Amino acid sequence: MAKRVRKPIPNQIRRYRRKQNLRLCDIAVRAGLGSVSHVSHWEKGRKVPSLENALKLSAIIQCPVEVLFYDLFDSLRQDIKKREEQLAINA
Repeated sequence: MAKRVRKPIPNQIRRYRRKQNLRLCDIAVRAGLGSVSHVSHWEKGRKVPSLENALKLSAIIQCPVEVLFYDLFDSLRQDIKKREEQLAINA
């Protein structure tokens, strides 16, 4: 059986982390994570942090979650708008 390849989730974590002059280990320690690999996976888009970790990340980096994950946020917002429009048509 072929392994399913997931498309990376684009984000701005690295950009804003670097603006704050923070290292991966700085984020991991401040967020209370057991490993730097969590942050690395988030930055590379391999995984998405839990809501709690996304909020911690936002507080540490001093950047709103919707900015850190703008592409995902925008996609969700567009989906919601389409559903609202469809509901208005069907009403």
